[in-house]
Amino acid sequence: MAYTSSLAKESLKKEVWEPGKVIPISEGPYRFRIVVHCSPQGRQKAIFQNGEHSYFSYVQLLDGNGTWIKRGAMIVPVLPDGRFIMTVEQRAARGLYHNPSIARINGRDVDLSHHGALSSLEFPGGAIDPGEGLKAGFLRELVEETGIEEQYGTYYARCRPIYPQAADLALQQFVGVIFLSGFSYLERVVTDGGLTVYALTKEDIMYNLQSGVLCASQEVLMPWFFYKEIEEALASSSKLEQLISSGYLSFEHVKICSPL
Repeated sequence: MAYTSSLAKESLKKEVWEPGKVIPISEGPYRFRIVVHCSPQGRQKAIFQNGEHSYFSYVQLLDGNGTWIKRGAMIVPVLPDGRFIMTVEQRAARGLYHNPSIARINGRDVDLSHHGALSSLEFPGGAIDPGEGLKAGFLRELVEETGIEEQYGTYYARCRPIYPQAADLALQQFVGVIFLSGFSYLERVVTDGGLTVYALTKEDIMYNLQSGVLCASQEVLMPWFFYKEIEEALASSSKLEQLISSGYLSFEHVKICSPL
């Protein structure tokens, strides 16, 4: 039986309202949990055990152990020849809207639907594990989703979090760029049920943005706009220094290690 709004409000009658209290309401079969956040500023009202009060409601993402995923990371990997590594994911919600599936890759038209009817071309990324540092999360997701070999890279990260759906999703999203020293990556990895990996030129990406093939805000637009910031900053040493000194940007030479 579906967990309806009326059932959710009925369950709140058993809860004591306290400012700041977070009450789990419903958990999906995979990774989503709907919660009620008790707040005098809340835009909704319901009857609690101690009377009528205001609240907000939003979604938390969960890992396989049911732990709240508080942070996510998306990274733009740049090969030495200037191409960008992207992966093909399957996104059911995106597939509801019948977006274009013919992508321009290295100047050729590629039908992404051959990889699945719900294909979405995206930059690598995912959840930062509890207790995991931001850089470690970026690099782990990069290796898992592209299969790149052990190498060195120059890593830039936006230190300020982005809230992709601040009204409805409790998630801090971070974006980064890494300039790789090696060319090797796997064309197919086993992560998330199997991901196809492509390398695209800047011209490919601009074409795919304009055609609507690249349209995911969290997985494409946010990291791409950050890459453009880095590109502009690298053309001006004073701007790069200002971004770093202000705490907006971190910069580091890193070693990327393959998983054991």
